[in-house]
Amino acid sequence: MRPRLYEVSLEGTRVELDGYLKPLQINQIQGRTESINAENNELSVFTANGIPNISYDYLILATGSSLKAVNLPGISHTFNNDTFNGAKHLEDHMIKLAQNNFENEGDATFVVAGGGFTGLKTVTAIEEKAKLLLEKHSSAAASFRIIMIEKSDKVAYFYSPDSQKYIVETLKAKNIEVITNAAVVSIEPDAVILSNGGRIPISTVIWTAGLTASPLTSCFKGGKDQLNRLSVDQHLKLPGYDNVIIAGDVANVTVSEGRSAVMSCQFSQFQGRWAGHNAVNDLFDMPLKPYQQPGYNTCLDLGSGHAIVTDGWSRDLRHKGEEAKKHKFRISNDLICPPKDIEQAVAASFPKIPQF
Repeated sequence: MRPRLYEVSLEGTRVELDGYLKPLQINQIQGRTESINAENNELSVFTANGIPNISYDYLILATGSSLKAVNLPGISHTFNNDTFNGAKHLEDHMIKLAQNNFENEGDATFVVAGGGFTGLKTVTAIEEKAKLLLEKHSSAAASFRIIMIEKSDKVAYFYSPDSQKYIVETLKAKNIEVITNAAVVSIEPDAVILSNGGRIPISTVIWTAGLTASPLTSCFKGGKDQLNRLSVDQHLKLPGYDNVIIAGDVANVTVSEGRSAVMSCQFSQFQGRWAGHNAVNDLFDMPLKPYQQPGYNTCLDLGSGHAIVTDGWSRDLRHKGEEAKKHKFRISNDLICPPKDIEQAVAASFPKIPQF
């Protein structure tokens, strides 16, 4: 469950697929798609047994997004929570620091590069995670320093003034240092170097800056936006192809007010429902259902006791604090998790306009 990988614990962030696929007799191939030949309706998949070519009648591309590759000196020294393996690598690293009581210079300092949604969620949860691991693996005490690096001149500039104010207040309440108008220019094994000339001794830099759509979008002709997403019609079909649907973070589709869907589980999950429905209908020459998702809300977790819920594209504040936290809990533990019952899961796959 990628939207939850910033959380203090990784427990419950993975879903076993066999419980859904086997009862429906869906064949799963574990591997990585290397290339797609859309003209020949064929794709190449890297598996443990080689790279077989797989033919298809209809293709749904839903390969998501990933952190944008960054050409910075020392970028290999950073950590991320973009994937489960990335989040587990970070957690294992923190466990080693905890076992050593965070006692070396920079061990108790955490730098989060990027002040977007993931950056804000991460920077407000990381101290709680560090304290939990220290309590679990050591009897010592430690004082932590948490820093967020934001290249713009304002924190959470993409929120409305009221929402932004609450976010800033929360960061201050949690003693999180925010360095604005600065960017990471290089990372050393024991320090991070900033564009303003600053040098911070650290053992942990968490990179959250910038997403891009799956490189498999390059296998298709068609317009792309700055995030490398393919432009699709309102049925999520890729213009110029009779048997290709694009959904989720690889799709650039208009949702409301002339705006494109945001890279987020809020849009991706429902696009998946439309994609499956329309692909099957298209195969059997049945009517397609136009994708509709006019509403836009955000629910941003800001660590223990803090969160915000916003309305509309201006992200106006609706709920904050514990009230917003209740909404976040429901989203993380109910709405974005597939139903455990297979019949309920199949029923939930029908495309309908979501209400939040």
